[in-house]
Amino acid sequence: MKFLDCNLNFGATNNGEPYKNCDTFKELLAELSRCGIGGGLVRCGYSSTVGVNYGNDFVSRCVKSGEAKDFDLYGVWAVIPPYTDETPKPADLPAAMKENKIGAVYLSPRIHRYELNALTMGEYLDALQQTKIPVLLNTANGISMDQIYRVMAEFPRLTAVVADQDCWPNARRLYPLAYNYENLRLDLSYVMDAGGVEDMTARFGEEKLLFGTAFPYRYTGSMLAVVRSAAISDAAREKIFGGNLENMLEEAGLK
Repeated sequence: MKFLDCNLNFGATNNGEPYKNCDTFKELLAELSRCGIGGGLVRCGYSSTVGVNYGNDFVSRCVKSGEAKDFDLYGVWAVIPPYTDETPKPADLPAAMKENKIGAVYLSPRIHRYELNALTMGEYLDALQQTKIPVLLNTANGISMDQIYRVMAEFPRLTAVVADQDCWPNARRLYPLAYNYENLRLDLSYVMDAGGVEDMTARFGEEKLLFGTAFPYRYTGSMLAVVRSAAISDAAREKIFGGNLENMLEEAGLK
């Protein structure tokens, strides 16, 4: 069975918070080897602490490097409003992502200091919606749950991967999104509800669920154990552990 993690992080990740740090790409690869995780989506913390362009370029070079040749890794880019010409224009984004082995983008309006609305990010969000490029909407990365709800209401066909770190259990915040938006997926990194994987699989299907660990903010073994022990079919488990993420990347033309 292939294990692909939709929520990996490295590089100045803790920002002073009391989490285990993962400063280097080499440390990340060592952890993946230790746990048997074959790849996934990886975000570089330098996009938040040093600069958007620096972090985006750094993660691209890492996932394309010889160090990563034994892993199926795709970078995650931050995108910011196109008016300052700091990230690729919306029309140029798909080709730039393909060239740089990038599998998703993420929004972080609080950390990157912009207002998230249709005026500032509408061109990007419309382009992402049309191309099915995954966009990570994770409250751990500087976006609020209220902002996530508003983005999805305005761009309901987004291929969005949603995670909420602030509420446990968090079904009341996540389930309305999963029920109402066809292309939305849930990152399981912070879902620790007893029987939660079984309940979500029964309610809206395993196709909505993506295995994620939130490494290094969370212990990689935790969600591996949760999904492995869930009372679901092996076929469903295989999709959650990697098949669903692979399908998303293929649909977006990024794999």
